[in-house]
Amino acid sequence: MAYSNTVGTTVITVQNLIDHGARRCGKLAEELTSEQVVSARESLFFLLSSLINLGIQYWAIDKKVYGFTADKAIYLLPLGGNDVLNALYRWMNRPSGSYTSSAGGTVANLYDGDVDTVCTQASANGNFAINFGPSNPIFIGSIGFLPASSGTKSFILEYSQDNSTWSTLVDLGSITVVNNEWVWTDIENGQTVPYYRIRAYNGTTLSLREWYLGNNSTEITMSRLNRDDYTNLPNKNFTANQPFQFWFNRTIPQSEIVLWPTPQNAFYQMTIWYSRQIMDVGDLYGELEVPQRWYMAVVSMLAHQMSLELPSVDMNRVAYLEQQANKYLTQAEEEERDKSPVYIAPNIAPYTG
Repeated sequence: MAYSNTVGTTVITVQNLIDHGARRCGKLAEELTSEQVVSARESLFFLLSSLINLGIQYWAIDKKVYGFTADKAIYLLPLGGNDVLNALYRWMNRPSGSYTSSAGGTVANLYDGDVDTVCTQASANGNFAINFGPSNPIFIGSIGFLPASSGTKSFILEYSQDNSTWSTLVDLGSITVVNNEWVWTDIENGQTVPYYRIRAYNGTTLSLREWYLGNNSTEITMSRLNRDDYTNLPNKNFTANQPFQFWFNRTIPQSEIVLWPTPQNAFYQMTIWYSRQIMDVGDLYGELEVPQRWYMAVVSMLAHQMSLELPSVDMNRVAYLEQQANKYLTQAEEEERDKSPVYIAPNIAPYTG
């Protein structure tokens, strides 16, 4: 018997799912009008959006590192973010080295610890580099830069063993940056090397307030406040180096992380792990951002939703499709779990009132 010798390579497109949904409703896929296809695609978006209400989808968890702005208490969760799972206050070691610029500017302003000073290069597509010493290779776990201007700009982080041949550490691509708002990148596959640089491309001119290369980070869990706790704080503008609490304000279009106390140090960070919506349904020939184990649940739920909108679908079939949708959704949700050990540590003390 010959097997395929492949796993997870079969491509199921949005159009495939809609075709299967139609057939389960007792319709030929060819019968669907363009309006009905659009309706089915929107139904797919609705049902994927509603999954966040059932619990955490473990493939839709992201991490974001925020750089603090002195005297700023409110930070936005990325668009589509649903809930904060973990919030950690972080600081790092900043190894010293020799900084250089390929196109001028006051290089000392990159590492002087003053966010009001700026190093701006005279021409586009240049780089800032740091030399820790040829015999002093250093592992860098996170790199941040504080832009001095806003706009869509292109950056790449690179490393070198010899200050001659450079390799890509992380290509940030074309990103939107905001003046005086940190851009932090944790290096998942780091290197222990003497030389690092940040290079601009696509016509970007480097203009930075600070460039920070950090390692040996320390993270401390931040406590979550409810709305009553936050609103009852007597001094919401209290400032300190360490914001050890936060209130998560689930508003639209983006939820807010409101820190207390308000941070003063612009060189500390906050690491947020958060759940988010599944990516939007793209065009008909694209794939969904769902794992293979969810395909039966998704196609069954879609078929049921389509049966509610397509004409002349027998009500017995509608009821059957609903049963199938619930069956496969339950199976998928029961499997969507962490499987790590659970530790229960009751804190029982006598009442001595």
